[in-house]
Amino acid sequence: MEDEQIIAEDLAAQVRSMGHEVIGISISGEEAVEVADETRPELVLMDIHLEGQMTGIESARIVQERTGATVIFVTAYPGTLLRDIPEFEKSGICVNKPYSRVQLEAALNKATAVRQSSPAS
Repeated sequence: MEDEQIIAEDLAAQVRSMGHEVIGISISGEEAVEVADETRPELVLMDIHLEGQMTGIESARIVQERTGATVIFVTAYPGTLLRDIPEFEKSGICVNKPYSRVQLEAALNKATAVRQSSPAS
């Protein structure tokens, strides 16, 4: 979920090159929720600032509640996560923009490990 199409396409290409399937790209929080409801993702990469009325944080909460997906925030504003999600520091996964392939891969590996160790998986 990324409102800048070029960044979204680059991110999707990098995720695919790391062996993950990309099942959709959304530019608004509302669209992100719709896509997640339809596709039931295991993992979501989410920007904080999206088009539309819903923020990435709001849509991430809804997507997590409805699908159980693990969310990786990809943002230039990591301080917003700490301010708006008090529990984020303990359990959240974040990649700061601009990000490197190494940072992205580390976040994907951490998210995969979290999913594999969770009781629901």
